Amino acid sequence: MTAIFKREFRAYFHSMLGYVFLTIFILLSGVMFLLSNIFSATSSMNGYFASMISWAIFILPILTMRLFSEDKKLKTDQLLLTAPISITEMVVGKYLAAVGTFLVGMAITLLYPLAMSFYGNVPVAETTSSYVGFILFSGGIISIGAFMSSLTESQIVAAISTYGVVILTMFLDMMSSHVKNAMISKILLWISPFDRFDDFTLGVLNIEAIVYYITIIAIFLFLTVRVFEKKRWS
Repeated sequence: MTAIFKREFRAYFHSMLGYVFLTIFILLSGVMFLLSNIFSATSSMNGYFASMISWAIFILPILTMRLFSEDKKLKTDQLLLTAPISITEMVVGKYLAAVGTFLVGMAITLLYPLAMSFYGNVPVAETTSSYVGFILFSGGIISIGAFMSSLTESQIVAAISTYGVVILTMFLDMMSSHVKNAMISKILLWISPFDRFDDFTLGVLNIEAIVYYITIIAIFLFLTVRVFEKKRWS
């Protein structure tokens, strides 16, 4: 798994993809920081992360669209399937490489609260929990993107399908308010990844929300593994 991780992580920066993602991510996060914190003269990063949550669904599929689809298109997935590692190790290694590239961008954004700490009091608990929540939320989107990438040879189709699934979850909150059945309404809210992020912005590390995001990641990685297991034995 370590070898797969290193190979895929380096691949992001041997091509333009990693640099394109980081450029877009840093530019957007910088603009959101200026609008939410500098221009608003506040040390709370709630507005910043609320904006970044919305943008994350559009920029994270850049990382995942080539994750498996490129190998399928180039037929190099056969080499991975016959390599002396398990499919789970292969899938998790590739997933962690995408997450690692995302974390490089997140590490750069730590400069924002650091800069604010020189001029005021930064709410440490609130900021820390928001970072944790955003990383978990993004990890979930990356796992969805990995699954979608495993289903197609086209990077464009992989990206668009990831957008579709994630955007659909954005409307779950709205749908729940229009559903008359209380049980169904609660289920829609429970599924929504956006609704669960609110606790993190309040400085609360909600165990239920953490377990939820980890479960989403595990489910989509499991589905991705199943796609390749089916291919291996077909």
